[in-house]
Amino acid sequence: MTAPILSLRTLLCAGFLAAAVLPANAQDSVIGTFTVAGKTTKFSNVYATLEASPTNSSEKYLILLVSDVAIAPADRAPARLTNLASTGAIHALKLRWKYGFDSVAVIPYHSGVQETGYAMASMSTVNLSSLSEDRVSAEFKSKMLGQTWFFNALIKAAIVKGGTATLEPDVDTTVTPAASGGKTDPTSLKRALGKMGYEFTPDAFFQAIGDHKAEAVKLFIQAGMSPNQKNEQNRYALNHAVVFCAQSPGEAADVIQALLAGKADVKTKDPDNGTTALVGSVQSCNLAAVEALIKAGSDLTAKSNGGTTALQLANIFQRPELAAALKKAGAKQ
Repeated sequence: MTAPILSLRTLLCAGFLAAAVLPANAQDSVIGTFTVAGKTTKFSNVYATLEASPTNSSEKYLILLVSDVAIAPADRAPARLTNLASTGAIHALKLRWKYGFDSVAVIPYHSGVQETGYAMASMSTVNLSSLSEDRVSAEFKSKMLGQTWFFNALIKAAIVKGGTATLEPDVDTTVTPAASGGKTDPTSLKRALGKMGYEFTPDAFFQAIGDHKAEAVKLFIQAGMSPNQKNEQNRYALNHAVVFCAQSPGEAADVIQALLAGKADVKTKDPDNGTTALVGSVQSCNLAAVEALIKAGSDLTAKSNGGTTALQLANIFQRPELAAALKKAGAKQ
């Protein structure tokens, strides 16, 4: 996913957005299928557009719409696509790139898909073959994330530029507890993760931590992922979450709290510096994260490989609010 987005961004910076509007032409082509509940339809039409964000005109979306039938320009708006899909008149799929944010969403339009008309992040892999001011060539296909529908498409299309994008709403990832015993079916939890773009794997669990997605982390744990899972660097999930405080302290704190609520072990140590999550947190994490780690029973006397405690580090890094919280909890100099 990274390489195609970087290529797109490079071309945009070179003046891609300044080109004049061009119509689609007869050289447009698509080869691919859309399978829903075991029934497959073939894509035969593709439309590529470059549209401005409805909230920020400096942001652009490249939208690729593929369908089993021709779709008139007036019928390509989300509301109209939804209506046509509900009657079975079209079986279509939209892929939407947001430039500059490495963001890709997939929107299905099919009467057999519950999420029809809703955008789902990270549902597709994308390989960009070429991109010019006027044309795009790309291949995309669905990830296996627990859904009952799958797709693949190899497209070549002229890019029509202009207009403002109408964005479909994000799919609802709320999980409703099952009736029996008030417990949620693990399959439902994994499907909810799939809607958020995550497979139920350790690698995806750590990706969710790195993405600062606390709700996804909660779903992973509820579905059976251990909060004390290790990654390939032998780092525990809680210690891994602390690493991301420097990027986004507030969101990282939410992830740390989600792990602690799932009974993550506060005694685990980072393999690189030997610090517990509490000792590692005082450099970049916010007060909410540090207080959560204290409340969860972190050892206030634990030291880094260099022999410093969390309180000593809080003073070194000039974090008086953290030092005060540690002293209140009983930490000594």
